[in-house]
Amino acid sequence: MLKKLFVGSVVTALAAGFIFGGDVFSYMRTFGTNVRQAVHAEIEPEFKLDVIRNEVNNLMPEIRQHMTVVAEQSVDVKDMTRAIGEKEESIRQQKDAILALRSDLDTGRDSFVYRQVSYSRGQVEADLANRFDAFRTAEASLERDRTILAAQQDMLVQNQKILDTMLERKQELVVQLTQLEARLKQVQATEAIHCIEVDDSRLSHVEQMIREMNHDLDVRQSMLETEGHVLGRIPVEESPADHGDVIGEIDRHFGLSTNADSVEVTSADSI
Repeated sequence: MLKKLFVGSVVTALAAGFIFGGDVFSYMRTFGTNVRQAVHAEIEPEFKLDVIRNEVNNLMPEIRQHMTVVAEQSVDVKDMTRAIGEKEESIRQQKDAILALRSDLDTGRDSFVYRQVSYSRGQVEADLANRFDAFRTAEASLERDRTILAAQQDMLVQNQKILDTMLERKQELVVQLTQLEARLKQVQATEAIHCIEVDDSRLSHVEQMIREMNHDLDVRQSMLETEGHVLGRIPVEESPADHGDVIGEIDRHFGLSTNADSVEVTSADSI
């Protein structure tokens, strides 16, 4: 299977070289870039957000490891500080003993009694010399421990600063992630609103139905008002018909006399 894949790749590469010539590598790079951009554009924002969230969560193991280092260094500093305190107390006691023996030797005596045991001057001087050598060795050891403690304290401070920075940046990433999630939801809500499409023809049809309904109601209301005028109402607002001087208008139109006698004669003649 691998052999076939290898052979197919070689054949494809040779064919591309034959077709595009010396520009084959430029075409291949451009093709690869376009493919990456196309794939990146097709990735859903929700998936990208999940990837970012996982990356933020993956920071915790490294942070915990650094926290472990800081915790161990803190314990080491506490232990060395306590040990140095104990050494300082021991050296202080050694110094007191040395000064006490030195003070006894200043008396010029040849023998000394300590806890009911007698010691010669030579024994006291030898013991004092041994004590002083041990004291100087303890002092040198204490100085080295103090140097080591100072270095550990400096390292602890630096690592603590690094840890604080890591925690702060991680917290900032969490805040930014939360803001990104809220922004994505807002954009999705806006997109959902903009994606709502209303058919104009259906809107026009509904508007026409409303107009027709209003017209029908106007007609029915007008009929009710008309029936109210005709049925059961006293026409108090109407005045009797006034025909004016219709007789005079007729006489004037036909040239008739206006007195009663002439009217009677004309009527008799006509009969």
